[in-house]
Amino acid sequence: MQIESFNTTPLQQTIPSYLYAQYSDDENLQAFVDAYNSLSQGYLDWFNSRPLGLYTSPNIAGPLLDWVGQGVYGIARPVLSTQSTVTRAGCNAFPYNTVPYDYLSYSSSGTAQLASDDIYKRLMTWDLYRGDGQMFTIGWLKNRVNRFINGAGGLDYPVLDNPPSITVSGSTFTITTFQDPVSVSLQELLAARIAAFPFQYNVEFNFISFYNDGGVLWMTAPLNYPTSPLGLSAGAVWYDGGVVAVVPGGSGTGAPVYFGSITAAQLLASGGGGLPTTNPNNAGQLWINGGVICIS
Repeated sequence: MQIESFNTTPLQQTIPSYLYAQYSDDENLQAFVDAYNSLSQGYLDWFNSRPLGLYTSPNIAGPLLDWVGQGVYGIARPVLSTQSTVTRAGCNAFPYNTVPYDYLSYSSSGTAQLASDDIYKRLMTWDLYRGDGQMFTIGWLKNRVNRFINGAGGLDYPVLDNPPSITVSGSTFTITTFQDPVSVSLQELLAARIAAFPFQYNVEFNFISFYNDGGVLWMTAPLNYPTSPLGLSAGAVWYDGGVVAVVPGGSGTGAPVYFGSITAAQLLASGGGGLPTTNPNNAGQLWINGGVICIS
């Protein structure tokens, strides 16, 4: 019995077709055989580069990703929606003399759009990952939240690095995390009950984000930011009672960084050593003023 293993390299070359010796001098038949061999090798190369079960492959994208997600795993591409609909009907739903008798009204607000390939793959990993077990626990939830937020394209992620903060009150779990498009997408998926989650519980999000306080970059809470510069390398950022500070010693020659285009998580990863130390007078650009990040 042959045991399938990912350590075994798939067949890289097809067994070529060939002409019988008595036809080998026929140029037309030889051209046909050569074309057949080229096409069959092309099919093999395509399947080797796009293993259909491996949806995290960058080659599985667009309609092919929809086919794999729906056809292989039974997970359709989700719709990210903030829409809410209100239906009003009956005699007591409206003031008298404002609408016809027994009027029925529908109203909706918000937006809706298909998830990107990246979010679709992250959702599939949320639902399909088996390494955390099948029993719902705080660890199960932390791992999945961390993997969704940090695992680009649905890839696995070392979930013990920078775990999210999760608190529980009654049947409600509150997830505190940096605000960015990915975490907002997770909020929408959980709110719509598209991402697998026990129906007995509710989820709320407390987003940590930047804001502009009179030209100074402030953050609503430290979360994973260091709260002291001790032991940090030059250019590292840290949370100083609300403002975002930078350990002195950076180059100050990095590419411009703008308020509104960088998230708290991205700034923590990149550091502030490349920010200029004098005001660039370029609207929205971050710079360092006396060790504190400011907004031009």
